[in-house]
Amino acid sequence: MITLAPCEKQFRTAFENYPLSAEHLSFTRHPLELLECCESTSTYSPIVILENSVVAGFFVLDIGEDKFHYTDIQESILLRGYSIHPAYQGQGIAKASLDLLVTYTMEHFPQVSQIVLGVNEANKVAQSVYLTSGFMDEGRRFTGRSGTQIAMCLQLSEIHLSRNT
Repeated sequence: MITLAPCEKQFRTAFENYPLSAEHLSFTRHPLELLECCESTSTYSPIVILENSVVAGFFVLDIGEDKFHYTDIQESILLRGYSIHPAYQGQGIAKASLDLLVTYTMEHFPQVSQIVLGVNEANKVAQSVYLTSGFMDEGRRFTGRSGTQIAMCLQLSEIHLSRNT
C-alpha cells in the first residue's frame, strides 16, 4: 500500500541508501540535499512516499515565491525534487503517489487550488507520468539549472469536482 507522510527524522537514514544515477540527478536533487534545504527554508514541506511503511520516494511541497516561475496564481503550491527510489521504479508507485497527492494537498494545504511543477523537457518519462496523473502543460517555459523546464499544473478544484460526481 502506497502512502504519503511528512518526512520525519526517522526516515533520514533511508535516504543515505537512496542511489540516484547521474542522469536522475541531472533532473532532480537528492533527497538528502533537499532535506538540508528544508532545515533553512520555512516554505518547504518534505514528504516521503512509503510502500508498506518503507521509503520508496520523496518530494517537497513549497508554498514560497518560486512557484511564480510556474504560475501567477497565489493559491498554488510547488512540487519539487520528486524522485522514486530506483528499486521501486516501474511498479506504478509514481502514479499512485501522484494520485494521493491531490488528497494530501487538500488536507494539509486547504488554501491551495493548484499544484505546479517544472519538468525538464529532456525528461520524457517524468513528463508522461505527470500528464497521465492529470497535470497539464500550459505552455510556459523557463530555463532551469539543467535546461529548459516545462511548467505543468494540476487544478485541484477540477479533480475534486470530477471525483465527487
